[in-house]
Amino acid sequence: MVELNAICSSTVQLQCLVVKHASWNNPEELTLPLLYIKRLVLHLKDEPVSIREMNQLMLNLPDLQHLELVTKGLLDMTGGQSWEKMSRSLLTFNFKISVCMDWIEDIVESFRTPFWLEEKRWFVACTWDGLYSVPYFSDVCANAYFRPPLYSSVTDEALFCDHINHFILNESPKQIRYYFRHMKKLEIASSESLEMLSVFIDMSSIECLVVSTLIELSKILWMFQLMPRLKKLSINTQVSYFLQETHRIRLECIENLEINDPLLNNDYYVVEQLCQAFPCVETLCISSLKWAGLIPRAIERLKNLSNVTIYFERLASPQQPNQLQEIGTRYIQTIVGEARHLKHATYSSRHYWSSDENQTSWFCCHCWIQRKVPEAFYQKHWPLQRGYNYYRIDHFLQRNFFLKLLRPFILSSPEFSLCYATLSPFGRWYAPLIQFVLLFLCNLIGVFYNDVFSTNVAQLLGMYLGGLVDYN
Repeated sequence: MVELNAICSSTVQLQCLVVKHASWNNPEELTLPLLYIKRLVLHLKDEPVSIREMNQLMLNLPDLQHLELVTKGLLDMTGGQSWEKMSRSLLTFNFKISVCMDWIEDIVESFRTPFWLEEKRWFVACTWDGLYSVPYFSDVCANAYFRPPLYSSVTDEALFCDHINHFILNESPKQIRYYFRHMKKLEIASSESLEMLSVFIDMSSIECLVVSTLIELSKILWMFQLMPRLKKLSINTQVSYFLQETHRIRLECIENLEINDPLLNNDYYVVEQLCQAFPCVETLCISSLKWAGLIPRAIERLKNLSNVTIYFERLASPQQPNQLQEIGTRYIQTIVGEARHLKHATYSSRHYWSSDENQTSWFCCHCWIQRKVPEAFYQKHWPLQRGYNYYRIDHFLQRNFFLKLLRPFILSSPEFSLCYATLSPFGRWYAPLIQFVLLFLCNLIGVFYNDVFSTNVAQLLGMYLGGLVDYN
């Protein structure tokens, strides 16, 4: 409190004061009247506060109109009548008091007077270890087990539901009997009974979708149709499966994309699928070191990309501070060297180390691209469809053992390079040639592998002809 006195004595015209993590050791030391303070946010720690000490504080705040209080308290801090005397001049009053108590019903009843319910319309909820204002300090996140507080002065339970903005679907929602009208974030951790989501959630208000389980394409399309405001998508499940399910559609509404699933290897075809499915992404966040070699290609393909964040997990922290600068600079230089996009753009970057509660170290790298590359750049270097087809052909050549043996000869042959580079009808004669060679090998190897080769050849031809045929 001595520090608070010093602050207020040097800023006599101060009208708003926010104090967090402050100690309440000697409240008597706060003797200076704070004549102009209209708004006070006070989060205290350590020693519990008594109602007498709070009364002394309020006497030093004659012009206070808005108060937010978070503290440990003595039992006398839970009486509605005591707070009623001190808070009559306040316009807003939100508090969260941690205190162990019995007779919870009697405590809640003291906040059901006309002053609280009608004049001020301030509501409280109570648990065995605390008393708090609602909905200000109510939960904002719910799941299938959601229930409003058992003891509260609220007469309409919709007050709690309207404060929920994040819902986690962790199991079947068949038992939910509440309706959430202001949902901003939806996390899918269970695909069971997804069709019931619209029964208890206003899907049109959702802006962020988190996918943490495998979902069928039909259900994905159904959800996206019901979420016109969706801007952010976070994929916490197998990204290759998700892209396989959504490869027929373009999700142009997604501007913020977060991927928390590591790839098994540097699969450039997945990056091509990603960029084709989400062409309008502006912010990209990736949480795996295994994506390191794929970032430059993603930067090139996503023309609207302006913010890239990469988290590298389980890395040893540098022993000396200058090592961090060296690691970050080296990685940024690698990205710039491989991403031709950045050579034609103004960009800035920042990197730092952090660790979680399990002492796992993370290296975080942010890159801001401040100027977009002209459209002519993409047409000059590598058209998008050409890159997509190339990696798709390469991906399917590696899916079969025998095609994998032919892969080096096919991709390195001058005929393939010439025909692929032209992207003209003349180049398509090479596809029947591949079919002829592979069918000839089928006859040599035997009838047993005939179906396998036929399927892969059909896929290969379909890809080469611009994806007109799809055998997935």
